[in-house]
Amino acid sequence: MSIPSASKPILWWCAVVTVILLFCFFMYRTGAAMYHNHQLRKEFSAATNASPYQQAVPMEQMDFAAYMSYFPDIFTLPDYPLTSRIETPVSLKYYAEIPRSGEAAALEIAKGTTIIAIPEQTTGSPFYEVGYGYTSYPSYEQGWRYVRPFRLAEDSDLESNQNYYYVDINSLEAVLDKVIKVNPPVRAEIRQQGWSLSKGKRFIARSVDHALYRHGAYLSPDLYYRVMDRWNAILLGAIGMMLAAILLSRGAWLPSNR
Repeated sequence: MSIPSASKPILWWCAVVTVILLFCFFMYRTGAAMYHNHQLRKEFSAATNASPYQQAVPMEQMDFAAYMSYFPDIFTLPDYPLTSRIETPVSLKYYAEIPRSGEAAALEIAKGTTIIAIPEQTTGSPFYEVGYGYTSYPSYEQGWRYVRPFRLAEDSDLESNQNYYYVDINSLEAVLDKVIKVNPPVRAEIRQQGWSLSKGKRFIARSVDHALYRHGAYLSPDLYYRVMDRWNAILLGAIGMMLAAILLSRGAWLPSNR
């Protein structure tokens, strides 16, 4: 069925308005990310005594004991049970150094393997152990974390899990996302902060970064928002396609002056 000629200008203007709205949303998200990053830099106050991070000490030589005072070491056990063992939703690849051109992983935990996501014996928060699992240290490169791997459920040898590796933060966030989903108390605590689950996941995955920032030890690159993230790329692509369609069909949609 053909579109009545009287409706064609309306459709054209609807498409134009949609493009304008999408562009405004794109500019809002871009501006918000740029403002967030600007405020991070502006409000960061470096400690008087330069931390190992500020001295650019390589991660492999870092003395993490220097940061232990930033984290609580006494806690009361929660009154509710936590599901600490889960099947990892993604393959976890750990590297001896940040891969540059397809280097093989030094250690890999296959998707579906049962891991101890929340430490069952820890000396800090009941939700994490600093330097283990998803509670990783930031490296000097955005997106790459330095951490001890998750222990396998059948592995009872704690001494075999003391080595640190580099791992992609997206993999850790995938595990953390599942931890949040299977633990209603964790979801409740996130909502009590007034956060969305997505924001809560981002904060927990960067809890070490926030502690380092508060103490003036390091401004982690993972605290920055990506200006051109996946959603902005999708928005820009949609705007481009709609704009091209509008320009190509303008003559067909608008009435002739004759």
